[in-house]
Amino acid sequence: MRPRMRHILLVVACVTLVLTASPGGVLAQGRGGGDGASSTPRVNLNAPGEVPRKGPPAPAPRDASGRVVLYGTPDGKGIWMPVLEFGAHLLPPTEIPFQPWAKRMYEDRGVTQLEPHTRCKPSGGVRQLQTPYGVEIIELADAKRIFLFDVGGPHTYRTVYMDGRTHPSSVPPTYYGHSIGWWEGKDTLVIDTVGYSENFWLDRKGLPSTEHLHTIERFTRRLLDTTDYEITIDDPHTYTRPFTAKFELRLEPAIEPYEYICQEANYAEQLMIREGAKNEFGSDFIP
Repeated sequence: MRPRMRHILLVVACVTLVLTASPGGVLAQGRGGGDGASSTPRVNLNAPGEVPRKGPPAPAPRDASGRVVLYGTPDGKGIWMPVLEFGAHLLPPTEIPFQPWAKRMYEDRGVTQLEPHTRCKPSGGVRQLQTPYGVEIIELADAKRIFLFDVGGPHTYRTVYMDGRTHPSSVPPTYYGHSIGWWEGKDTLVIDTVGYSENFWLDRKGLPSTEHLHTIERFTRRLLDTTDYEITIDDPHTYTRPFTAKFELRLEPAIEPYEYICQEANYAEQLMIREGAKNEFGSDFIP
């Protein structure tokens, strides 16, 4: 065999071995407990690929009072990645109690894909936790604050007030809203948020919401690398009743926040226009 042909075959064999051993991007996992055992396929949106466990699951870290902490590993490293049962959907569309206008908008967003997140806008609600780059959770006990940092995209963070305050009587609408939190027992952080704007998608597939949106989230860390996430969505102007969705957050212990360049004026106009039609904002471009 000629040397050039041997070289080509060797390269092909190496690439095949890497792709087989390390799929990355999208991983199928079993449904159920933190050990990944069971059969319903789920999708891990982690772009680098999930780090497999070595040995039995480790318990969740706790502070001196016995309460769980939500940062990563005991040395403070790690980013939380979403593992979803329904691909990028929060729930199957048939299980979401849409108001008629909201269903039409949801379906149109599925066609246009004009998501503000793709243009470096902050992602409120559950969408913040569905990015393939994950979030970092930092608790400052002395300041009575918890921060959720977006690793990718707009370089923003969400503040959760843990000092016992209530929501103000009037909250200027923002992407992240106004969040207050408290601990439920030793294992679960509860976050109550109001004051959202309408400038983001509520999940990756385009769930709409209005300024009447109210969310209750629960973070229950049951293992070192597993936190159960639950959100109850209540927006009577968008949905006929409140509804709840759940998924897991899995820890990538070897990853720390890294630079993500969100270029100014990168409008990608060929992706932002649906030919021959107006988008939901009534214009050809989204500001």
